[in-house]
Amino acid sequence: MDLSPQILEEVFHATRQVDRGIITLGKARDDLVRAYGFNANSANMTIRSLRHMLNGERYRRALTVDATDYFLTRIREEDGSSGLQKALTALSSHIDYRHSTGVNVPGLQTVLAKHSKP
Repeated sequence: MDLSPQILEEVFHATRQVDRGIITLGKARDDLVRAYGFNANSANMTIRSLRHMLNGERYRRALTVDATDYFLTRIREEDGSSGLQKALTALSSHIDYRHSTGVNVPGLQTVLAKHSKP
């Protein structure tokens, strides 16, 4: 499924609501499935990975390069440099994890470098 900026924004918004305890993960997932035809498992994994990113935690399930770039831009807009630094820590940990499994992720490394610039 190709994730347009509109869909990525909806994922971002839904994940923020889950992270703040406004809605459940199940409701966010079901809303994305209904509105955009997301696969339920993909919606779950995307929300969980973004939540880990927001909290500065390593995540294991990959987000696309475009989604990662979009989410980092939105985190910077909403949370400033401190929020962005947490998200970059999570992304760096994710990249390290992927390398430990034998997977190179040059696109994610490029996104990390792009958003690490002052």
